Amino acid sequence: MATILDQNGQPILQEIASIKRDIHRVFYGGILQLNEDDTLKSRGGGKGLKIYDELKRDAHAGAVLAKRKLAVTSRPWKVEPASESAIDKQAAELVEKALKHLRFNHLCKRLLEATLKGYSVAEVLWEVRDGYVLPARVMARDARRFVFGIDDELRLLTRENMVMGEAMPPRKFIVHRRGADDDSPYGTGLGGMLFWPVFFKRNGITFWLTFADKFGSPTAVGKYPNGSDKASQAKLLQALSAIAQDAGVIVPDGMVIELLEASRTGSVDTYEKLVRYMDEQISKAVLGETMSTTAAAAGLGSNQAGVQNDVRLEVAKDDGDELDETLSDSLVRWIVEYNLPGAGLPRLEHCFEEPEDLAKRAQRDKTITEMGWEPTEAYMLETYGDGWVKKAPAPMPQMLLPGAAPGTDPGADPAAVQPMGDTAEDPAADPADAAFADGVPLGKAGAQRAFNKARQQAISDGAEALAAEWQALVRKPVEDVLALAEASGGDLVQFRERLTTLLDAKPDPEVVQRFAQAAFAANVMGRGLAPKKTWGQKLADLVKRRTRT
Repeated sequence: MATILDQNGQPILQEIASIKRDIHRVFYGGILQLNEDDTLKSRGGGKGLKIYDELKRDAHAGAVLAKRKLAVTSRPWKVEPASESAIDKQAAELVEKALKHLRFNHLCKRLLEATLKGYSVAEVLWEVRDGYVLPARVMARDARRFVFGIDDELRLLTRENMVMGEAMPPRKFIVHRRGADDDSPYGTGLGGMLFWPVFFKRNGITFWLTFADKFGSPTAVGKYPNGSDKASQAKLLQALSAIAQDAGVIVPDGMVIELLEASRTGSVDTYEKLVRYMDEQISKAVLGETMSTTAAAAGLGSNQAGVQNDVRLEVAKDDGDELDETLSDSLVRWIVEYNLPGAGLPRLEHCFEEPEDLAKRAQRDKTITEMGWEPTEAYMLETYGDGWVKKAPAPMPQMLLPGAAPGTDPGADPAAVQPMGDTAEDPAADPADAAFADGVPLGKAGAQRAFNKARQQAISDGAEALAAEWQALVRKPVEDVLALAEASGGDLVQFRERLTTLLDAKPDPEVVQRFAQAAFAANVMGRGLAPKKTWGQKLADLVKRRTRT
C-alpha cells in the first residue's frame, strides 16, 4: 500500500481537513454551535432538542423508537478478554463484574437516545470498592446541557457560564454519537427525519376530528319570526345549544328548529389513509421496514416478512455495534486503566446470533437418518441439549412355533418340532379334529425363517393339490355350455338368451363341497396346525377324506 509523503519524503501525520477548518461551520468563542440540523434551525426555536423529545408523545413514533432500543438491550452481552494471558482474563472478569453491578441495560437505553437526537451524554460516578476504582453509578444527562469546543472537548452549560460552558474532566462523561456527518460531535439523529411525518400526522388527525364533528352529526338551525326581540332570540339560541346534551328541547310558538345535514364530496377515509401512510413512513425511518408494526398482505411464498425482519435485525446489530464501541472506548477502557494498567482492553459485545430453528434441524437429521446414517450421542447432546435418553429397542414380537411344547428351544431344527395332540400319535387322524398347537416365543431368527419357509411351502403344496383336480371340477359346467351352443345351431343371439338360463341352475354339489373343503383346510393352516406330515400332504388328505364322506 502506498504511503502519502510530503515534499521531504516523510508521511503526513497531522489532520488537515478538520472540522474546525470547515468554512460551513459556525464557531462562537471557540464553541461549535449546535449541529447543522435544518429541522432544529427552522422549528426548534427556544426548545432545541426538546422538540425531538416531543416526538415520542406520538403513540406510533414512541413505540417504534422503544422497539429499536429493545432490539439491542434485550440481547445478551459478554466481555471477551483481549488474549489468553492471565492479566487480560483478569481485566475481562473485572469489567464484567463492574458492569453487572450497574443498571447496565438502563444505561444502554439512555445512551441509545442518540438514535433520536444524534448524541447522548452520561456521567460516571466513581468509587473505591474491594480495592478497585469502579463505577458506582452512571447517570444519564440531558444532551441540551452540553456543547462541544473547537477541539471536540465536552463543555457543560451552567448558570455561571451559559454560552461557553465549563470544560469537563477526562474519564468522567460518556458521549455516544450516532450518524455523525463529517465527524460532527453532535451527530445526526433520526429526529430531523421523523419530525415532518409526525407533524403531518398530528395535523391530519386534527382535520379528521373536525370532519367527524362536522359530518358525524347534523347542524341545528333555528328560525325565528321577523320582529322577535333579543330575549326571544336568546331563548332560541339556548335551545339550539341544548340539543347537543338533551334529548329534547322546547321553543316558543312561531320559532322553528331544523337539522341541517352537511353534504360532502370525496372519500370518507382520506384522513385515515393519510394517518396510516405517515405511520408507515415513521416505521421505515426508525426500523427500516413496516411489516413488524403494520399488518400487510403479501403474496404467497413471497417471504416479505422474513426479508423485512432481516432488515430490522441489521439495524439493531448496527446500533449494538456502535454502542459497544462507545462503551469499550470509554467506560471499559477507564476501568482497565485505573486498575490494571498494561492489560489488554477487553471487548464488550451484544450477541445477535439468532437461535437455530431446531424444527428444521430435526427434519434434516431425520432425512439423513433415513439415508442410513446415525447421529452420535455427543451430537444429540450438543444439538438438542440435556434431558434426552436413548429409547430402548422395542421387544421382539412373541412369535409362536406351531407344535412346539412349552420350554423347548425355539432355535432348534424346525423339522424336529413335534406336533401336539392326537395328530402326533395317529397319522391317520383327521387334521380337522386336531387340537391347535401350543407355542413358545421365537428367540432366534433362524427358526423363524425356517418356519416361514415351511408355511409358504405348505400353502404352495395345497394350491397344487387343488389345482390338480381342476379338470374334474369344471368338466360338468363346460359340458353344459357346449351342449347349449350345439342346441342353438350357431345362432349367437339365441345362444346368449339361453346362456342366462344357466345362471339360475344350482351349482354342482360336488364342486361346492370341494371348494368348501379347500377353504376349511386353508383356515386350519392359518391357525397354526403343524402335524408331522407336510402342509401340502395334509391338505391333500383332507380334501380326499371330505370327498369320500
